[in-house]
Amino acid sequence: MKRSGIRALVVTAGVAVAVATVVALRQDTSESPASPPEPGGDTSTSEIQHDQRDVEEYWTDRRMEEAEPAPMPHEE
Repeated sequence: MKRSGIRALVVTAGVAVAVATVVALRQDTSESPASPPEPGGDTSTSEIQHDQRDVEEYWTDRRMEEAEPAPMPHEE
């Protein structure tokens, strides 16, 4: 097989993999409709129980100094 034939085969295989990936990752919303958003905001919360001692041991002075705020969405 010539180089151009091999190149065409590799490109075709790459396109096939890309298409298969998109199809596999595509969500079909007709089977599970999204619940309507709750009025009053774009935030969500959940309760997580942590042992206070574990939290205090994790957040050392050094970790607190190096901590950065979480990115927050801003309206444009």
